[in-house]
Amino acid sequence: MKEDGDPSSELSSSRASDVRVVAKGGAVQLLGQFTQKGLTFVFVAIAVRLLGAADYGLYRQVFQILMVATTLAAGGFPVAAVRFIARARSERDPGGARGAGRVALAGAAVVSSIVFLVIFVWAEKIAQVFAKSDSSIDYLAFLLRIGAAYVPLYGCMQVVRFCSQAYKTMTPSVIVGNVIQPIARYGLSVLALVVGFAVAGMVVALALSAGIALAAGLWYYRRLQTEEERLAAPRMEVGPMLRFVLPQSGVQLFSTQSLGLGVLLVGAFGADRDVGLYSVAQSLQLAGGLFLGSIVGIWGPVVVDLYHRGDLVRLESLYQTTNRWVATFSVPIFAAMIIQPELFTRLIAGDAGTGAAVLVPILAAGNLFFVGTGPSSQLLSMTGRPGINLINSVTSLGLYVGLGVWLVPDYGIIGMAVVDAVVTALLNIARAIEGKVLVGVQPFGATYYKPIAATLAASATLVALRLSLGISTPVAIASIGVAALVYVGVLKLLGLDAEERHVIDVVKARATSLIKRGSGPR
Repeated sequence: MKEDGDPSSELSSSRASDVRVVAKGGAVQLLGQFTQKGLTFVFVAIAVRLLGAADYGLYRQVFQILMVATTLAAGGFPVAAVRFIARARSERDPGGARGAGRVALAGAAVVSSIVFLVIFVWAEKIAQVFAKSDSSIDYLAFLLRIGAAYVPLYGCMQVVRFCSQAYKTMTPSVIVGNVIQPIARYGLSVLALVVGFAVAGMVVALALSAGIALAAGLWYYRRLQTEEERLAAPRMEVGPMLRFVLPQSGVQLFSTQSLGLGVLLVGAFGADRDVGLYSVAQSLQLAGGLFLGSIVGIWGPVVVDLYHRGDLVRLESLYQTTNRWVATFSVPIFAAMIIQPELFTRLIAGDAGTGAAVLVPILAAGNLFFVGTGPSSQLLSMTGRPGINLINSVTSLGLYVGLGVWLVPDYGIIGMAVVDAVVTALLNIARAIEGKVLVGVQPFGATYYKPIAATLAASATLVALRLSLGISTPVAIASIGVAALVYVGVLKLLGLDAEERHVIDVVKARATSLIKRGSGPR
């Protein structure tokens, strides 16, 4: 008889359950991200036309300042909520689950309220850093004050979203953060523009949208709690949660990506055009990391559950399956960027972005290590090792700045791209090794070679077409289409794993059920 968790089994019931949870959560989050990005595109098109480029730029400046503030305000409380609620539920501790949610919400409310007061009181000081004249300082300070409420509202909303993720579902989190909040934000903003409130109206709409989303998030979170959890006396582990939150906050604070260090270093040593080109090249990298970003939300609570049960066999199996999925969807995108960078820069920036083409392959090479090692950073945090992640972040930050200061003055944006790629590669290799040494699991399964082999075959096809047909936009698009067919063909030739077959069977069964239900007697 095949045991649950036996790697040699076709797919045990427990492993099938893990796969379904992660696959469904990742698909829901991916759909939510596409929805939000589509809404954002429409909103930007409308806002720029109604406001003009200058006023829209002012709004973006206010929004960016407030978003940096929310990162500081929420800190590590959202991640702490996932870990401690999921752990309590794994241990059948309803009081602990309820208490963890309360501590995370209260902590975020206190810290974000302090940040709110700092913005409100010091608005002029903050505005002086960005504004160019006395009159613009006053107006920017006014906008910061009326938008400051966004910080505690959005920070608490993020915590509530992560609380719901601890219940191994992404649906409430996606509906709140990727549907309700953007629709409220963009709808109220357009209404404000039509009425004539301009930038101030849009900033107020921003704060209101966070409040609406927070209310929706609390409602969903309440519904997810079991009756036993709602009635249990909350057991609040304030000390352990704060000890987790502090290093986890540092992980986010010292992230080279969230700080935008590459742009800052290029700006410090280069011209405005260099900053623009580097920003274009970096923005293209987001497409390759989309799937990894979508799947980590549901991955966290499953890791906590399996780890605290002591089931490292199932944890490693799921880790390797998830990593193979990430490689399947992400590695070929970065490979295409390395081989056909001119196409991607033309599509996003036209002729003005031509100079970014040399940067795209360098950055993509580093990001292959980012997606190739899977959710290794989340593995460390969810198994109770945020301090290790903090050490990683601080070390990579120092390396990033040191190498940037050394290379960028002489080698410009190419030097900065090399620094980014090297640090990204080293950081993610270190995380994978740490996961093996400290947790006992590693991300590379026996069938990880399949997406890699398919990518190599597709890349060889793309290189051959590039050398023989050239790099014009129509040819490049057609070449990528042919390479994509080769990629899918090789994957099919190598065969699906049990996990993929199970997901496909579940989707087929549900689709068949829906079709039968829809075609039944009326």
